[in-house]
Amino acid sequence: MAQPSEWQLWKQRNGASVHYKKHASGIFEVQAEIAVTGVTANDFMALLSDTESAPLWIENVTHVQVLRRLSPSETIVHSQFDSPWPVADRDMVSYSCYRRVNHTQTELMITAVTDFLEKSKGVIRITDLNASWLLTETSEQGESQLTIRHVVYADPAGAIPHWLSNKIGLKSAMHTLLALKQRLLEKTYQPNEQKIELGDCSQQSLITR
Repeated sequence: MAQPSEWQLWKQRNGASVHYKKHASGIFEVQAEIAVTGVTANDFMALLSDTESAPLWIENVTHVQVLRRLSPSETIVHSQFDSPWPVADRDMVSYSCYRRVNHTQTELMITAVTDFLEKSKGVIRITDLNASWLLTETSEQGESQLTIRHVVYADPAGAIPHWLSNKIGLKSAMHTLLALKQRLLEKTYQPNEQKIELGDCSQQSLITR
């Protein structure tokens, strides 16, 4: 990726903010942030482990499946996306690693994996993806607060024009963040016993090389 421009504010709504910066490719890198009171990073990871409920809060996602657990902190995940007509549906296979940044921050890093799963006919595979969920835990007057920052750069591939994919990406980020906050506050999810745990990214070089 070429050197991108500076972050620009796209929209703020109900405590959520979405910024973007344009890369030389014409594709937007999107940064979305929201703070949720009364929840922790563990709550977020518990929600993320409930893959069956993912379509209820991740915009345009129809299916999420953990294909392999490489270690307690690393997984290979298959995600399917329902694109608006006339755009073809997309899917992606990604490597995820959950690590500690410092005493108040943890981060889930996500990159695309190629040649791990056979492609489906009529579905375009996303192969250029870099994303992260940065989770910052603080406490104010004895009550926990979690600030969630999601950054993603993804080339949708295929014939979709960048102006359309950029528009979809910005709207999706806002809708996803607001739905995420609601599910965390209402605790409307069923944690998986095998949710990803904090650790290192020792298997990454074996998968993404």
